[in-house]
Formats: sequence, structure tokens, C-alpha cells
Amino acid sequence: MYDALPAVGAALIWAYASVAYRGYVEKYGVFRLNFLRLAYTSLILLAPALCLGLGEGALYAALSGVLSLALGDSLYLRALGTSGVSAAVPAAYSYIILEQFIAIPLGEPLRMTYLVAALLTVAGIYALTSGGGNLKGIAYALGAALSWSLGYAAIKMAGAGGMNPLSIAFVRAVAALPFLAWLSGLRGLGKGLKESWRTPLPIIAALDLGGGAALFAYSAVAAGLALSAIILGVVPLAAQLISRLTGKERPRPREYVAALLILSAVVISFI
Repeated sequence: MYDALPAVGAALIWAYASVAYRGYVEKYGVFRLNFLRLAYTSLILLAPALCLGLGEGALYAALSGVLSLALGDSLYLRALGTSGVSAAVPAAYSYIILEQFIAIPLGEPLRMTYLVAALLTVAGIYALTSGGGNLKGIAYALGAALSWSLGYAAIKMAGAGGMNPLSIAFVRAVAALPFLAWLSGLRGLGKGLKESWRTPLPIIAALDLGGGAALFAYSAVAAGLALSAIILGVVPLAAQLISRLTGKERPRPREYVAALLILSAVVISFI
């Protein structure tokens, strides 16, 4: 049970980051912001990664960066733009269910409690966002789900190969960096770095893609990929709660329903 606590930490970090990035998204746009956060993470983690070494799992870590940070995140953003949050979020977070089956070839048994918990988590996220959207957007979201599932599996393989969690986070960011530079069109990147390096953005990025990714990498090996993925299902709910605590909105009834479903899923996964 205690081995899963780092995944809880990762979920809370990623929930906070999703709220903290909102102002930067408006200023820099999605792809440019993603490049900036990857660039800052790579620079901040460079020295620790060199000291700790890369190890034999570096190829899997790089694969994870391309699959989850470059491809998965880009498809997810396309889904949000095409179908909206209400359909894209629950469809994309179906990766939690996919992960239960992808974990089997990695030596993890398919536990019925995990499968029930995964289904409850996706149901909770659906209740949180209320459904809707179109088929094209949902297809993008399902593509993101598959990319994330494979990318997170690659994280476990990198960790199982003896690679340090911080080194995994570093290699993931470096591997995805060229793809995000290309997606951003290479325009305004230097200006963005110049404008943002004195803001909280570098710290948020390092906490998100460095600390959060490292905690998840540790949990995926120590507690298992399937359980760690279920715990990450609290991210959308936690992000909304953080937004409520720092803003002017009040929780709605469906958010209480979503909270009950997601928290029940986490409890069931520990049975």
C-alpha cells in the first residue's frame, strides 16, 4: 500500500500543474507552452540525470516521452479542440482501463478489483464532465488513451531495467522536445524562453514533468502499473477541487457524484 503513495503524490502534482498552467496557455498557446515546459524540465534535470546515470532503460524512457508527452498529449489537445472537455476527458482517461490489460504482459495479474476500480474511475470522470462531443474528437481521445497507456508501460519497463526515476523523467522530456519544437513551428520559442525564465513556469514544469513523472515511475515499479494508473484517475477531480479552492466557483452535485465514484475506485483497488 505504501508503495502506491508516490502515485498519489504524482496525481496531486499533475492536478496542481493543470490549474497553474492555465494563464500560460493563454499567453503562449498549447504547443509553445509544451515546448517551454519540456525545455525547462530538461535543463533542471540535466545535472541530476548525469550524476545518477541513465542505465539500460533509457531507450524505454525515450519511447515513453515520444508516446505520452509528444503523441498522446497532442492527440488529447486535438480531442479537446474537436469534441470538447465533456467527451474528450472521459474517453482519454479510458487509458486507465487499457492499462489493466497492458500490464499483463509486464508480469502483473489482471485483478477483478482493479478492473472494477478502473471502470468506476472512468464513470466518475464521465460524471465530472457530463458527456457529449463528436466521433472525430472521441477518436482523437481514444488515440491519446492508447498512446498514454503504452507510454506509461514504457516508464515501468525503464524502471524495471534499473533506471533511476529522475533519469527517466529527464530522458522522457529530452526525447519529446524535438517533436514539440516542430509542432510549435519553431516560432517565438526564443522569445518565450526569454519572457518566462524569471516566472514560476520553470519550477512548475520541473515539478510536473520532473517530480510528478519520477514519483509515477517509482510507483509503477514498486506498486505496479495497473494500480498506479487507477490512482492517476483522481487528477481531473483534484484539478477541479483546486480550481474551486482558488477561484470563485462552487462544487455542483455532479462533482460530488464524481468524487464518490473516483474515491470508491481508489478504495476498491486496495482491497
